[in-house]
Amino acid sequence: MDVGAANVNRLIAIMLGHLEMDVSECITAYTELMETVFEKQSHWLPMSWTGNIKGQFHTAKLERAIRKVVTICGAKETDLFDDGVKRGCRT
Repeated sequence: MDVGAANVNRLIAIMLGHLEMDVSECITAYTELMETVFEKQSHWLPMSWTGNIKGQFHTAKLERAIRKVVTICGAKETDLFDDGVKRGCRT
């Protein structure tokens, strides 16, 4: 499994487990998040003229999209993941 797939799995685990989203909510939120983060870039080459690889998304957009998902679910951005509340995955 590559690093990208591992991060996707972690994000989905957070959405299902900690944010207690059901599967359909998770799919909808994840789809919207990816559309926002990976919107069409103005450049078509994945690397610069010097050979450096360009990022395919902006980290600021990813951060804003994740914050939006967290707040839509009723959580606060400052909430701890281990707040002592027993949660179950709603799948």
